[in-house]
Amino acid sequence: MYRAGPLHRFKSLITASPCQKRYLRIHEYQAQDLLAKYGLPVPRGRITTSPAEVANYLDEIGGRGVIKSQVLAGGRSSGTFSNGFNGGVHVVSSSDEGRHVSSKMLGQRLFTEQTPPEGLPVDKVYVVEHLNIGHEFNLTITTDRSNGCPMLIMSQGGSTGIEELAAKDSYGTVKVPLDYTEGVTEETIVLLCERFALDRERLIPILQSLFTFFKERDATLVAINSLIRKSETGRLICADSRVSIDDAASKRQSQIFDLRDKSQEMAVEIEAEKHGLVYIQLEGNIGCLVNGAGLAMATNDAVAEYGGSCANFLDGGGQATKETMVKAFELILSDKRVNTILVNIYGGITRCDMIAESIIAAAHNFHDIPIVVRLQGTNSAVGQQLIAESGLNLFAEDEFGSAVKKAIELAASIPNPAGAVSETRVESRGSSRIKLTTSTSQRSFRTLSSQCFQNISNTIRHAQPNIRRDSATTIADFPSRPTHPSTISNLNIGQNTKVIYQGFTGKAATSNAIATQAYGTHIIGGVSPSITSSSPHPNPSLSHLPVFPTLRNALASLPSKPQATAVLVPALHAASAILEAIEAEIPLIVSVAEHVPLHDMFRVEAALRTQSASRLVGPNCPGIIAPPAKCRIGIMPHLQYHAGCVGIVSKSGTLSYEAVGATTKVGLGQSLCIGVGGDMLPGTSLREGLEALLRDEGTKGIVLLGEIGGEAEIEAAAFLQEWDRNVVRMGGRRKPVVGMITGKTAPRGKVMGHAGAVAGGFTTAYDKIRALEAAGATIAVHPGEIGTLMRSLLEKEGLFPIKGDE
Repeated sequence: MYRAGPLHRFKSLITASPCQKRYLRIHEYQAQDLLAKYGLPVPRGRITTSPAEVANYLDEIGGRGVIKSQVLAGGRSSGTFSNGFNGGVHVVSSSDEGRHVSSKMLGQRLFTEQTPPEGLPVDKVYVVEHLNIGHEFNLTITTDRSNGCPMLIMSQGGSTGIEELAAKDSYGTVKVPLDYTEGVTEETIVLLCERFALDRERLIPILQSLFTFFKERDATLVAINSLIRKSETGRLICADSRVSIDDAASKRQSQIFDLRDKSQEMAVEIEAEKHGLVYIQLEGNIGCLVNGAGLAMATNDAVAEYGGSCANFLDGGGQATKETMVKAFELILSDKRVNTILVNIYGGITRCDMIAESIIAAAHNFHDIPIVVRLQGTNSAVGQQLIAESGLNLFAEDEFGSAVKKAIELAASIPNPAGAVSETRVESRGSSRIKLTTSTSQRSFRTLSSQCFQNISNTIRHAQPNIRRDSATTIADFPSRPTHPSTISNLNIGQNTKVIYQGFTGKAATSNAIATQAYGTHIIGGVSPSITSSSPHPNPSLSHLPVFPTLRNALASLPSKPQATAVLVPALHAASAILEAIEAEIPLIVSVAEHVPLHDMFRVEAALRTQSASRLVGPNCPGIIAPPAKCRIGIMPHLQYHAGCVGIVSKSGTLSYEAVGATTKVGLGQSLCIGVGGDMLPGTSLREGLEALLRDEGTKGIVLLGEIGGEAEIEAAAFLQEWDRNVVRMGGRRKPVVGMITGKTAPRGKVMGHAGAVAGGFTTAYDKIRALEAAGATIAVHPGEIGTLMRSLLEKEGLFPIKGDE
């Protein structure tokens, strides 16, 4: 069993992660209004849009108050306005002073450490009563990715956000993982009252209302940045708050999403969202169009590695129509600095020749811009030939590195109309270079956050939290992973694995099952809640397979129990299907749906903690495939896989497909590939996927593909180091590992396609790279290097003797 011990040896490499951002963020005045409706005590306040309104309200409350600029960014107090006025939050003593101060704020743009370079507009200011502070605290409920549950954090002294909270002296901070079903327990209440000398009767309703709000409103974060105990009465007041809501729950939280303030967002990113694209503007001159978040981050990183600079991150997803391509090119070229476009697409289900035709059709509208195109996957040779013979300003490149270098070469040969591109500062790291983005505030978090991560990663013995009071920063023991470690062996699928489908008669599941059956996977039936009694599948190709109303019906009727289920249902129904499979004790559950609401996954992970039979892979993942056994459970482009000796565990689907192509190209092939997905709460972690591959006898070498966001790569590195130490001690031979971490150039605070891929946390991509290197992994700069690196390592270790090769 994995122990937390190795994490102690990674203390210099580990930094903790803040609340990861997959959210709608609302203004402070909106958050205060919502919290008040849940019974939380908030000060009197009013939103205003003119100096006259400010003065009038200050007269109503006695003249003394606080004026707060309303922007969706932290650091307001130390910000600067476009007119030179300093400070986005001011205490005023009279209505005349309030009128003067607000006139300097309204209609201006505010610049803070967390705003975009162009700042954010201030169209409203929130005027609140001034309170006499006896004591001040910060009270936050956020998402604990390592434990798969909500986390309550409380500290002495107020702050402007969770980042500042993490930087505080550790003795003043209490952190408690919360069971999603139980919420705030009596033991937690006692701990907080003792630590902060709080009145129990005053604290309990605040804790209970805060957790109820968090749960009922699909919050990813609810933070009382300033919980004040009034000096006169001892009453607790929520003086300042911050709320973020899961965007995957937008349909059931439509009233809150109606509060969205698009003036605080970039117009080009809003336009991209309308067309199903994820666009993030950067500062370079090479426009990028890529499918898949992991591959898009890898492309941006590679451009920086070779000395170029990207103008954007653009994840086109699985769309490849002419209309989508035209819109993508329009978005890219709306940035006048762009003088070259790099298209890097992996065609799995959609063939590369079809993608090429769409690119060519769209490129007719953009004659003046050179476009470098790299297509990989199904029919890639045909697609590349179409690009090369198009007669347009298109450049076909087969290799990842050569495509990137060609784009940089073309961009350098064309004058940049918007002026010089900002320089990329790099850090030397052996044979590769890394762009530096670590801020001073991030560096200051390292000591505390290392201790916090070390604590939350400990193996536990009890299902319920057991709060320790002997450490400066108090934290509850909790399962480091919700899934029982004995179920890791459930990932070893093979020729005899019996698979059932949930959502079996749906269009996606039917198409997938036909292809999976033709591949050689043993499918024994499926479930569809739309039917009332068992019947044959309506599709002729699957009519020999039964369909049942529920899994319970299926298990009662099938001659043998399935070892795995493919959950191919829409995101809002995925959790119910997963829970049904857990109740039925299906050993392996694979859910591929994107945008499963976070709180649905809280319920799933709470259920996983109560059992030791089922293991979940996903959601938001491509699934799992064993090429030697022709067994696929998920949506991988199976025809691109070839039986071999390399295991792959990855957060990114398209990046794992690139690794498949790279290892196939050098004659290695694949043994077992596990796509754990890029969500905040994956059923199987990178560390657990890595363990499965280390234990798999058919796997001789391992590719581990991670990205920014969370701590999974650090945990995997610690486990790898301990595993290899034990292997060597027992006289065995370690399996070589090639690692790659994407998102080195991602802008702070942006969600890079995957819900859990957020830059600007306390653990950077560089920390993860260093941890993997310290564990003995070899790091690839881009996916094109993975195959050659792996083959070289295998041959060096004597694990891959290839007869007949020169």
